[in-house]
Amino acid sequence: METKASRSAPTLPGVPQLSANPGEHEGEVNLFWKAVANARSYTIEASQDPAAAASWTHVGIATSASKLIANLTSGKRYWFRVAAVTAGGQSGWSEHATKVVP
Repeated sequence: METKASRSAPTLPGVPQLSANPGEHEGEVNLFWKAVANARSYTIEASQDPAAAASWTHVGIATSASKLIANLTSGKRYWFRVAAVTAGGQSGWSEHATKVVP
């Protein structure tokens, strides 16, 4: 009698490489990154003080490799980070992308 091979544990996804550009309208930033293999979604956070761990807030979820973030305060600098989510779990956070919101 043959036995089934044991399933290997899913591996964590790679970390996305994030970039930020001004949006088309005031208070918007367009984020984009290189897609991560097998990513089901991406979670996005923003901060105005990236050194303070508690300052990071959830600003969106994307199912593709870009996301327009709106309703930001014009003239303020924001830092953004993104993580890929797969069946194996969530990747580490990307390097920060920063942008002064137009």
